[in-house]
Amino acid sequence: MILAHGIGGRADLPIPLWLALYTGAGAVLIAFFAVSVLRPRPRSGPAEASLPAVVRRAADARWVRRALRAGGLAGFGLVLATAWLGADDPAANPAPAWFYVWFWVGLIPASLLFGPIWRLVNPLRPLSALARRCLPPAVRRDGPPERIGHLFSLAGMVAFLWLELASPHPGSPRAVALFVTGYAVAHTVGGAVYGPRWFDRADTFEVYSGLLATLAPLGRDPAGRLVLRTPAAGLRAGRADAGHTALALVVLGGTMFDGLSRLSLWIDLTRALGRPATTLLATAALGLVIALNFLAYRDALRMTRPYLRPSAAGPDHQFTHSLVPLMVGYGVAHYFSFAVFEGQRGWLLATDPFGRGWDLFGIAGAGVDYTVLTPSLIVVVQIAAIVLGHIAGVVSAHDRALVVVRPGDMRTGQYPMLTLMVVYTGIGITLMSAG
Repeated sequence: MILAHGIGGRADLPIPLWLALYTGAGAVLIAFFAVSVLRPRPRSGPAEASLPAVVRRAADARWVRRALRAGGLAGFGLVLATAWLGADDPAANPAPAWFYVWFWVGLIPASLLFGPIWRLVNPLRPLSALARRCLPPAVRRDGPPERIGHLFSLAGMVAFLWLELASPHPGSPRAVALFVTGYAVAHTVGGAVYGPRWFDRADTFEVYSGLLATLAPLGRDPAGRLVLRTPAAGLRAGRADAGHTALALVVLGGTMFDGLSRLSLWIDLTRALGRPATTLLATAALGLVIALNFLAYRDALRMTRPYLRPSAAGPDHQFTHSLVPLMVGYGVAHYFSFAVFEGQRGWLLATDPFGRGWDLFGIAGAGVDYTVLTPSLIVVVQIAAIVLGHIAGVVSAHDRALVVVRPGDMRTGQYPMLTLMVVYTGIGITLMSAG
């Protein structure tokens, strides 16, 4: 059972690695020059379509929101109960599969389809609202300071990635229970003190889901009405700050380390070192990959800054939303078959969640069907996800450049970010295929 990482890489590429690299990098470059020619100025005109009033009323109905919140509370309680009280064995306890696959990986398609869905499901919001009523008014605050919110959301993502990718027992139900309990306590207290705005800034998974939701076909217009929109329109309308940028870079760094840790060289090295030394090495390597990712993005922005309009030359999150398609592409590439196979395991183990010999769904004795996906299909999906994610990132970066780059430097000013995208593409395909 592979719960320490995503699915890792495959060495059985249906095409030579050099061809995959040239094709991926070439597709990104062609997309850049094509969009530069076809869209020389910012898009004008509406990019949204109104939904029928009955659909909007149903989506915003109080009973729908209450049902989603109740479902979130029920799922949260079930995961915690199973993780703490079930067998301390990932082969017999569904909690790790529910947490890593159904929740973490499931946030990607759920947010891409329905928008910032975790904001509506988040069980910690009602728990913190209840706790807030018990606090004296002198203790309550109206929203956290921006810096504190950013630090909490970033720390939560780093802690989660460490648990998944570098900790000694990532698949242990008790490790999952400790993380979820600690996370819940921290954010329930934070929400009780600072109110619901705490979750908008500090809740790691709400911020992450909100970033992914900028690609969703469902969004809100300036008046708050639910509308249909294109992914490009969602990326253009998305608001980003330093916390969003940092979170996106940490997620990208985590998926890169995931691919790195599947290399045969890494596996042989960690096998020789043993568990304690491997944990230290993995922690240091994860931190190094994330740090290098930050440095690469910072340097690309520094090289872009001289070409920016004076009004846009300050913030370092001008191109944050161009990272969102990359997050999606890497997420699909690394977790696609993992979700299909381990998602089945989560369902099969749910028939006896506490290891009491139950068979709630009548599927006892069934096994994971590994024939659902062929190795070639997995690799094709991986490469396509990485390449398409980077193409979408290039298009998003170009749309942003039309607004913030000086007209006379439009093409030259985009070269640093384009170079970063091409490098990311090569690294992603190489790590995925060489594992």
